[in-house]
Amino acid sequence: MKNISFSVVVATLILVAIFVPMTLSSYQLQIAVMVGIFALLALSLNLLSGYAGMISLGHAGFFLIGSYVSAILATRYGVSFGVSLVGAVAVTALSGLLLAVPAMKLSGHFLAVITIAFGLILHLLAINLEFITNGVSGISGIARPRFGSWVMSSDLSYYFMVLGFVATVALLMAAYVRSGYGRALRALRDDELAAGCMGVNITVAKIHVFVISAGIAGLAGCLYAHYVRYINPESFTIDISIRILIMVVVGGIGSIWGSIIGAFVVYVLPEALRILNDYYYLVFGFVVILLMMVLPGGIVSLIPGSSKTVNNISAGRGYRP
Repeated sequence: MKNISFSVVVATLILVAIFVPMTLSSYQLQIAVMVGIFALLALSLNLLSGYAGMISLGHAGFFLIGSYVSAILATRYGVSFGVSLVGAVAVTALSGLLLAVPAMKLSGHFLAVITIAFGLILHLLAINLEFITNGVSGISGIARPRFGSWVMSSDLSYYFMVLGFVATVALLMAAYVRSGYGRALRALRDDELAAGCMGVNITVAKIHVFVISAGIAGLAGCLYAHYVRYINPESFTIDISIRILIMVVVGGIGSIWGSIIGAFVVYVLPEALRILNDYYYLVFGFVVILLMMVLPGGIVSLIPGSSKTVNNISAGRGYRP
């Protein structure tokens, strides 16, 4: 019965995501597109932190790389959207591989500091390497995706493309966490030493998760650059990394649906509270604190049938899809 209830809730959310946007205003559609992009970022961080147990506060760095690589390829070299997307994902995944090197020997707050430094360094490079990034002036004139003679100029069409990417990533991620690699990640999260004793190749597991997580964030960066059509370093500060982490925690750590729900709540709520002017962040912070006190397992714990997952995560036991 619980599984049926969970399926009903999921089916309802899918139908809402497909049909409700058709009734939204232009401004509301823009928010919907950004929710989808941040859902990808939350999914990528949840894979790293929720399933592998590695704290990262530098995901804005991966987001930055994906955005700038895509923007540079599109504006300076005139490549198609497909090529710039592949390039953004590939370069960002490579940066994840490089960041995985210090992660081999570090964990916990040490790894968190390394990832913070990673994000800050990339932000500074984006400001100072003007011959590549155009500095604080940023890069403008990024073309919307073109497929043959059709240009994806409408927000609704872009929304459905982003929704397609979110659905694809979520499905692939669900398959991944159910595979042997996913079980290795959960063992790594619960006890790294014990995982090594049980035969888990810790080095390979960390490299895998960093590369995949970075690649998904790079995909989000590409979609962001081609949507807003202008990027500058201030779009990728540590505040973005913190916001992504809040999305993961509020939605539900170790839950794919939690990442998507968390992205919706954390992105939409501040927009809804802007009528409070200077006080909207104060109210937003209070709401987040209240949610964490009432729902330590995240908003996803409210969905019937998800309590087992939340309880396992809270107790430190492996997530069992």
